[in-house]
Amino acid sequence: MNKAFKNLNEIPMLTWSWLHVNDADLKQDFPAVLPYQNNPVQDVLPAGVEVSSYEKIGALPLEQLPVIKAKKELLDYMSQKRNSGYMIRIPEGREMDKPILLSYVLDGISPVLTDDILILAETGSKATVIIQYTSEAADTVSHSGITRIWAEAGAEITLVKVQMLSEGSSHVDHVAASIEENAKVQVLMAELGAQESITNCSLDLIGEAAEGRIDSVYLGDGERKLDINYIVTHSQKNTVSNIQSSGVMADRCKKVFRGTIDFKSGASGSKGSEEEVTVLLSPEIINISTPLLLCGEEDVEGAHAVSTGTIDEDMLFYLMTRGFNETEAKKVIVEASFSPVLEKIEDERLRESVFSYVRGRLSHV
Repeated sequence: MNKAFKNLNEIPMLTWSWLHVNDADLKQDFPAVLPYQNNPVQDVLPAGVEVSSYEKIGALPLEQLPVIKAKKELLDYMSQKRNSGYMIRIPEGREMDKPILLSYVLDGISPVLTDDILILAETGSKATVIIQYTSEAADTVSHSGITRIWAEAGAEITLVKVQMLSEGSSHVDHVAASIEENAKVQVLMAELGAQESITNCSLDLIGEAAEGRIDSVYLGDGERKLDINYIVTHSQKNTVSNIQSSGVMADRCKKVFRGTIDFKSGASGSKGSEEEVTVLLSPEIINISTPLLLCGEEDVEGAHAVSTGTIDEDMLFYLMTRGFNETEAKKVIVEASFSPVLEKIEDERLRESVFSYVRGRLSHV
């Protein structure tokens, strides 16, 4: 096993090793990285936005860039093996009226992707960035990626990441954001495909009155393994955060969820909350959730909640009395649980594509 893909998603406060929640290893071997042949950037970009080669990042003050919470071995691997990378710059004071889209397609010609993306939102700017990962059903592919967001004062950024890779594939993804004063960052994540999925999202609220939000949905079926680690760090006064995650699990899949809100000393007046809701469709599932609140400041408000259970039998019965068979009724309930997050995706075609993908994955339940 490549050392770069060991001990990922380490929880900020270690617990008993026998619980198996402190970190995660990618079980599949990550293949050799070849050049990525496809162009992910949309043909027509919104007026004013700049998408350039990642090499231009050298002109930026690197010490201010978002810190990826990952082992040095993985960061070194990504730096050496990167085969796709872009810097997306939203100029000061500009508001993009259309999403910026990067659509990565992994296939037999380009089966391995290691991408590194920086989103630079200058003061007072506003934009939505969509990054999509897909592959053909017959292709087994591998993805490892890093996305950084640097939101300057008063900027507003929504990042939408949708992963719909084929069965048997692997997916390792890290998102990190530094959010300055009065800036807002929302990350929407749909983790729906791949055999192994290890995802990490960390938001650092480094400016007063900064806001950070993570909304995610995940789908586990078959023998899939999902490992999720979300961390929001409050470093300044009057910052606000929220983590909201909804998942559906079927068959014999396994999932570990870690959600951490960390109030540092000096974060007085800050508020943070997190909630995870999981619907279980099989008794053979392994489902582990670890919500965590860390507090080094007295004047803060923090809350966390986890809800896990089977489909409401009364609701299922009601839908079946209205003409749905059992499978169709379950799909309606699953879609309803995903809707609060997916409805926030502004791109209608992508939203419908996600719903269609979910319906297909649940055709056997």
